[in-house]
Amino acid sequence: MNHSADIEILRNDALRKIGRNVVNFQKVEACLKYLIAISDVQGAPQEIVADHEKKKARLRRQPMGSLAKAFFESVYGTESGPSPPLDCSTIWLSTSFRVEVDASTSKERRRTLAALVTERNNLIHKELSGFDHNSVSSCNNLIAILDVQNLRILRELEELRILIDAFKEHIAALRQWADDEGRNPLSHHASNDA
Repeated sequence: MNHSADIEILRNDALRKIGRNVVNFQKVEACLKYLIAISDVQGAPQEIVADHEKKKARLRRQPMGSLAKAFFESVYGTESGPSPPLDCSTIWLSTSFRVEVDASTSKERRRTLAALVTERNNLIHKELSGFDHNSVSSCNNLIAILDVQNLRILRELEELRILIDAFKEHIAALRQWADDEGRNPLSHHASNDA
């Protein structure tokens, strides 16, 4: 193979891996947005959907660093969202999703996510501007960085997937409980009164 064919292969590999990592960083952001959005849902039934959509719209504009901070404040936080208004004369629904871990685990999770935010920003704002796609060594160096980085991104995606799956199991269990409790409750009470 000649030099131009070698560099073409390396360049394509580097560009493909840049794309892979950027997409995986975006998946991390999407998971954070989802978990933040579902961490506290409350309100009158007729307002919940509209309020939730507004919350999701605000989250869409947040950079990854802000999302990471909000994620720890909400999902790893100790307090749920606002309580029903004191003068509430309607039904008020509320659900919260929290992860309880010891202080060292929380600190490690926060540090890991903060490092990924820094890596993402460095990739987008620094490393790519210095990338020489016509240099074999530059392509090889970037490929090595991207491969190791992608492993860290995939580990974080797995951690977030576990949380999302746990939330979905929680909601399914609530649905099942509501269905079981809601099966003809009036006839159950009426038969006890007879």
